[in-house]
Amino acid sequence: MTDAQPASQGRSLKSSVTVGLILGAAFLVSILIYKELFIVLAALAAGAGAWELSTALRAPKTAGGVGYYVPRVPSVVGSVLIMPAAYFWGPQGQWLTALAITGALIVWRLVHILWERREAPVQRIQHTLRDFAASAFVVIYLPLTTSFTMLLLRREPDGAWWVLTLVVTVAMIDTSGYLVGRKLGRHQMAPGVSPKKSLEGLAASIIFGSISAITFTVTLLGGQWWIGLVIAATLLLTAVFGDLAESLIKRDLGVKDMSSLLPGHGGIMDRLDSILPSALAMYVISALFF
Repeated sequence: MTDAQPASQGRSLKSSVTVGLILGAAFLVSILIYKELFIVLAALAAGAGAWELSTALRAPKTAGGVGYYVPRVPSVVGSVLIMPAAYFWGPQGQWLTALAITGALIVWRLVHILWERREAPVQRIQHTLRDFAASAFVVIYLPLTTSFTMLLLRREPDGAWWVLTLVVTVAMIDTSGYLVGRKLGRHQMAPGVSPKKSLEGLAASIIFGSISAITFTVTLLGGQWWIGLVIAATLLLTAVFGDLAESLIKRDLGVKDMSSLLPGHGGIMDRLDSILPSALAMYVISALFF
């Protein structure tokens, strides 16, 4: 795993498609053959993402500045453990584990501050409070939101179908928007945040995301077509929001990708960005309409 990568040239479409197919196959195997395998896949993804995000936050934004110190070991361990906790013990296990992760990060950071004592007391207090806030952000942004896929998965008897609908629809939104925007994009959607996002790509995301959500809702979830339309509209908003939010975070940190772990994609976080808020939204929809 490498540190966050500086801006570089565009990604290779061939590498992006190849890695995307491999990730898609791994997901389908885990969710269709033995759904508990998805717990392992989600835990690995969350752990790797926690390492990437914690590492990226350490980079100072300005020369001579100080980055955010989020302890990587407890953030990775906690991000892995929250997945089985949410699956086997439900919301209670999910939230207790999230609180435990936050507490472990705070204690780890306090011990680190007291051990080093390199800064003046006032600076230590300022940086400590800032690092506590960053640690809470990492927990909420990554393992907590990802763990809502576990709450979907544990639904009986259709949990696997809910996760399949979520991931495939978000993938269709992302992939169609990327491919159409890359080839036909002419009008920028949010140039100040993510210059490569185009209105043409957004139109493709709306079309293919709606087809995916409506199809899965009617055939797998047993819902009416208009519920599929609600799912499509909601996931479109959350996926675009998640994508733009991570673009804003990377822009603020001065990096292009969170890491170079996935050729053609960047890091794990660069693939999870749209899923994170969408998992929470999908869980809310499942509770409201089914």
